[in-house]
Amino acid sequence: MVKTHKNEVNMTTGPIFKGLLRIAVPIMVMNVLQSLFNMIDMSMVGRFVSDGAMGSVGACSTLITLITGLVIGVATGSNVVVARHIAKKDTESVEKAIGTSIMISIVGGLILVLVGIFFAKTFLKWINTDESLLDGAITYFRLYFIGCPILLLYNFSAAILRSSGNSKTPMYFLTLAGVIKVVANFLLLKYTNLTIVGVAVATIVSWSVSGGLCFYVLLKGNGTVKFKWSRLRFYGSEVKSILHIGIPTGIQTGTYAIANVIIAATVNTFGAHATEGISIANTFDGIIYQIAIAPSLAVMPFVSQNVGVNSPKRVRETVIKGCALAVGICSIFGALSAIFSGLLSSLISKTPEVIAYSKQKMVIISSTYFLCGVQDVFGATLRGMGKPIIPTITSLIFLCGIRFPWVFLIFPLYPNLTFLYLIWPIGWVLSIITLVVAFAISFKKFKRSCI
Repeated sequence: MVKTHKNEVNMTTGPIFKGLLRIAVPIMVMNVLQSLFNMIDMSMVGRFVSDGAMGSVGACSTLITLITGLVIGVATGSNVVVARHIAKKDTESVEKAIGTSIMISIVGGLILVLVGIFFAKTFLKWINTDESLLDGAITYFRLYFIGCPILLLYNFSAAILRSSGNSKTPMYFLTLAGVIKVVANFLLLKYTNLTIVGVAVATIVSWSVSGGLCFYVLLKGNGTVKFKWSRLRFYGSEVKSILHIGIPTGIQTGTYAIANVIIAATVNTFGAHATEGISIANTFDGIIYQIAIAPSLAVMPFVSQNVGVNSPKRVRETVIKGCALAVGICSIFGALSAIFSGLLSSLISKTPEVIAYSKQKMVIISSTYFLCGVQDVFGATLRGMGKPIIPTITSLIFLCGIRFPWVFLIFPLYPNLTFLYLIWPIGWVLSIITLVVAFAISFKKFKRSCI
């Protein structure tokens, strides 16, 4: 029997809320720090180079989220599958799932390199990137994707560690990498002429630190999860299980990003100031999103392990307490973001028009992000129960599909960006209703199967 590391969490016994906190808080801290590091990067680009350079980097953000999300989502499959094997104490299957996951990250990363290099200009033109920002955006986009194999190695390694409840280790490494990224950006932007290239180089260096250290922990294997070189291959059953969860999750992540691309393309028609403003707003919205998603990332392995040991009572309690955690933290941080939106935006840009565009989006989205948190908890629950298709379909309909008629049919009647942004909370509410019904049906079937 494999011993449990001190940073891991026993998810099948003991207090549920305490266990969720032990997983969610490090994830939240890690993600918020990473977002803050990115914000500092954007601020340094704006101050040491120009608002235009900042806009070029920001113009890539939505597309980057879209394309990487499609592959990084597969890491969710690794999290669920490894967690299920851990609960069943199936050491051989744990090793096979880990080896398969790392293999997927390598192949997926190489594919993304090719996509980023050859389709950068095409993708950026599709979203109406302002001509004054296009050349810089293309450069950043291509360099960013060159580092994707390392990015995916980190995400898969971190997902594997979290499957055992160990979210502290990835937090430590990503925090260290973030500090290195900020320092590298400062040195490259202040003392060299690399500008946008310097930002990309600093990003890749930071990924190398976090990805390399997480992989080393898996290789060393002091706890439940351990990577073995002899297992680095595609195991058919594990590939099928991981992709069954991961591909729908990746599509869900991608469709949400597609929905944001639709909005970004519309905002971009308002000019360069609007593009720069929404880039700043997206940076702060990203911080709130990372807070909102932390409870769901804790709920998913919890549900998966308790499904593995046929414990419907703990599954139900996990969902209830996960939602309470999501509402609590999102309400607090969302309110703070909305109240101080103008001040926060001014940390990155001093241009009044840019600040106004940023504030306009932040007030609406931040104040309603608790809805996103609840939605993500139910989506993660269904994925942990082996039902990943339902959250994906829900996202396709309510987070992506309805934005087409909203943007192309309704928005022209009220061409104001405040009205445009209302589609976020509307979509979240409709999604929650659908996911709650789906969970009730799935849980009833699961409970019967345990009798």
